[in-house]
Amino acid sequence: MPSHFECWEVFAMVEEATKISGASRLRRPAAPVPHSRNLSTLAFILELGKNPIAAFGARAYREHYVYERSRLRHFLMVAHPDGIKHVLLDNASNYVKSAQAQRQLKLALGNGLVTAEGASWRFQRRTAAPMFQTRQIAAFAPAMADAVEAMLARWRSLPAGAEVDVADAMMRLTYDIISRTMFSNDVTMDYGEMSKALATYFENVGRVDILGALGFPDWVPTPRRLRAWPALRFFRREMDGLISRRRTALSENPAAVPQDLLTLLLTARDPEGGKLFGEAEVFDNVMTFIFAGHETTANTLAWTFYLLSEFPEWDARVAQEARHALGGGLADGENIVGLVQSRMVIEEAMRLYPPAPLMARDAVGPDTVGGIAIEPGTFVLVPIWVIHRHRALWKDPDNFDPERFAPGARETIHRFAYLPFGGGPRICIGMGFAMQEAAVILASVAREFRLSLKPGHPVEPMARITLRPHHGLAMTVWRRDTSN
Repeated sequence: MPSHFECWEVFAMVEEATKISGASRLRRPAAPVPHSRNLSTLAFILELGKNPIAAFGARAYREHYVYERSRLRHFLMVAHPDGIKHVLLDNASNYVKSAQAQRQLKLALGNGLVTAEGASWRFQRRTAAPMFQTRQIAAFAPAMADAVEAMLARWRSLPAGAEVDVADAMMRLTYDIISRTMFSNDVTMDYGEMSKALATYFENVGRVDILGALGFPDWVPTPRRLRAWPALRFFRREMDGLISRRRTALSENPAAVPQDLLTLLLTARDPEGGKLFGEAEVFDNVMTFIFAGHETTANTLAWTFYLLSEFPEWDARVAQEARHALGGGLADGENIVGLVQSRMVIEEAMRLYPPAPLMARDAVGPDTVGGIAIEPGTFVLVPIWVIHRHRALWKDPDNFDPERFAPGARETIHRFAYLPFGGGPRICIGMGFAMQEAAVILASVAREFRLSLKPGHPVEPMARITLRPHHGLAMTVWRRDTSN
């Protein structure tokens, strides 16, 4: 890990002090203020274990590259778009998912799309790609809208000014959507049990593995890994049963089986040879879609509603657009096309609160990145949280400004300066699904309800693989006047 952080000097952060003082404090969405402490290597690792996004000092938000050689491990932080493009696209074959990331993910996701490498990943990517084509994604819009309508029906029965944990509500809603679109509601596991198991996994395995960072091998049974096993057994039991039932249905009467994501996964054939997914690959990708497919979108929506609560002028704009686009009906694949400002807000929310705030790679061979010669085995960190708030890449980077993503302005953003879904060949295959889902939910909710953050409720972004609101988001639900 980087010894460079030992010698980071104190930087005067006048702009930070200005942004969090006086009236402007209300305009700066919740985020750790970059510290100006000198951290030893061990102290930095410990900070990463607590909350990675708070571990970076002020200098990280100003420099494009940090390269350090140490006895523990050589380290390169890349925050320049050209360097990121080199690592994720131009020479992507030289950079594999880091051992640290694999330790966090493989326990749950096995060898699915997120974790596979080489020929296995290329086969899975080719075979799964048709499942996420635009036409196929659009076909899931009605199921998404029905799930949202079920939640809104519950909200309509609430008394005026009722309080809801919107972070949990979005988790519950996106779980309902993945249940409908992937399993056609053939899910037996209770949301409360699933949520508890998911939280257990993220809190334990989702933390930076300090023993791993210090060089301990993967087979060491750390306390956190041991605490995560019951949660994984719960998911495995539930998913094994669901997949088995679907395989049986396909063999007995394939014409009667719903054409959801699970059926597509079980019947998809590699366009280069016709091979089906193996049993383990089906299971691992079901787990991947559950973990990545509902967790990240739920967090994005929670942060979006928090931002709209803090910036009522944008809340009003989104609500007006939703009423105009949706009219009195549900969101579908056609009417959400007109949700321009809603998408601007979602994209800005993902800039300030990226679903996966850190991306890490291990260099397979020697290379040169940004003029820096690195050795094989170098730990390469692409800190998306830092990049999205980098002083050299964004104007007023800590401020909420959806106009950055307005038509015309959006096209001026460097492709590798904005990475909510990653970049290069491994860009998130479910990006289109997630954006459609987020747009359907945001428009449907904003048309009818205004959400306001409970006064005094602490808002703290916490990185545990994904970026969650650490204390949830207690918000008051208000009905809008939709008569005009």
